[in-house]
Amino acid sequence: MDKILLRLVGLFKGFFNSQGIDYARMITIVEAKLTMDKRRVYMNWRQRQQQKENTNHLNSVLFFYTVMGLFIATFLFAVPSLLLGMILVHTYVLFMMSMTLITDFSTVLLDTTDNQVILPRPVSSRTLFMARLVHILIYLLQFTIAIAIFPLAVTFYKYGFAAGIVMIITVILTVLMAVFSTYILYLLIIRFSNESRVRDIVTYSQIFMAVIFMVSFQVLPRMINLSQLSMQFELHWYAYLLPPVWMALTIEAIVTLNFDVLHISMIVLAFIVPILTFWVMNKYLAPSFAQKLAAMNNGDSIKKDNSTTIIQKEKKPVSSIVSHIICKAPAEKSSFEITWKITGRDKSFKLQFYPGLAYIAVFIFIFVFNSGNNIAAVWNNLPASSSFLWFFYIPMMTVSSSLMIASFNENYLAAWVYHSMPVGKPGMLVSGMAKSLFIKFFVPVFTCITIFCLYVWGLPVIDDALFAFCNNLFCFLIFANLSDHYLPFSRQPNTQQQTGKFLKALLQLIIVSVTVGLHYLLIFLKLPWLLWVLIPLLMAACFLLIKRLQNLSWAQISI
Repeated sequence: MDKILLRLVGLFKGFFNSQGIDYARMITIVEAKLTMDKRRVYMNWRQRQQQKENTNHLNSVLFFYTVMGLFIATFLFAVPSLLLGMILVHTYVLFMMSMTLITDFSTVLLDTTDNQVILPRPVSSRTLFMARLVHILIYLLQFTIAIAIFPLAVTFYKYGFAAGIVMIITVILTVLMAVFSTYILYLLIIRFSNESRVRDIVTYSQIFMAVIFMVSFQVLPRMINLSQLSMQFELHWYAYLLPPVWMALTIEAIVTLNFDVLHISMIVLAFIVPILTFWVMNKYLAPSFAQKLAAMNNGDSIKKDNSTTIIQKEKKPVSSIVSHIICKAPAEKSSFEITWKITGRDKSFKLQFYPGLAYIAVFIFIFVFNSGNNIAAVWNNLPASSSFLWFFYIPMMTVSSSLMIASFNENYLAAWVYHSMPVGKPGMLVSGMAKSLFIKFFVPVFTCITIFCLYVWGLPVIDDALFAFCNNLFCFLIFANLSDHYLPFSRQPNTQQQTGKFLKALLQLIIVSVTVGLHYLLIFLKLPWLLWVLIPLLMAACFLLIKRLQNLSWAQISI
């Protein structure tokens, strides 16, 4: 697909040369960048990376986007209103392209390596910037085609040939708006922030995008009733300021042959604004963006490092305080603090684990609020039900995955430090990691859920909350003892074995289901006093499981 798009770029060779851009050098740079795109591992495929370095991961990502476009096409086919359908499609394209720029393609926008490698050669900054821009446009056009191919097919079939042709143009113009808005966003971020802050913003944007995908696929189809959709809706005055509305009204004008003042104004905005923004990027953003990137990398890091040191001296980290309370051995304390800090800083861990936390809300919605009744009716009947059991136990289904993720890290070679330490019982490192993961991720979530349950069901569920907490801790330690024992962040990510993960997940689900079933049986038999009898027994079992982890020898550690 990229070769076809490069040929289309060749049609504008005269325009590029008239703007002082060396077309031949620009195309050479773009071809090299597109080749690198095919070999790059994308956000959603990082944890599935295999040993083959030259695998074309881009095709897998494009297939995923095509499936998403199929969902949008189905929605467009069901909506009776042309205007509403086009607004939704163009809004989706604008959002997806902007988020794709911010997430998987952020390295291109923030990478200053080109300035060091290419600019010393006879390549002007304008040519380099245009090569970057053409690369981004081709990259995004591939994603746009993947997303829009099915909506375009529906438009051609449902509204005719003219509507389909105009939609192709409006979708391309929407992509230009996405590129411009993303560049403006990065310029603002770079203007008021430093490099590390920019990286954090990109990371959390990736997490936000992954969460949106998961929640949308699970929740929105259950909340939308297509049979109740109506073509009667009203656009407020501020809606005419949004680019998707311009594009939708442009298509409506062509289909209905309605060229009143409103539609003509929207057509002018739809065509003039994206072209104008493209000219602004070429004319003004080329020098300023490169200068700000260079300034971002050459900031006064010494001053910031000194201020960070002062803050650390004044305030003791939370991880250090907690580790001294629940850990005794120095090795266990060190493992606890290392795990706590790396899970808060490591981008790979955040991208793999944090989106899974969103599934806590998704599972609660599926099991509690998706019983076929009205959500308001389910909410009103909650105090009379035993649904609080789902709230108490669902978090463990997600948090337990942290045990496997925390064993892998891109800087795994630094794990030599474990073997250089005088540690007779490496199990202390494993138990410190398990304690850190449970306290950092499970305890806050469980506390929030308990507060919610106390608000809905009242104080009578306090004994159930304590029993559920002990049960969850017991399950978590069972998982830690049954799984392969790795030292924290000591394994190479692309050597992660996928075989057996389904069986492990199934086993975890069975264990959690059994504990939920036993808890429900105690409630059904109306034996609340038995909960208080079992709590000390569970705590004793947890103590023994922790001791078993701590006593692991080097022969039992997988290296």
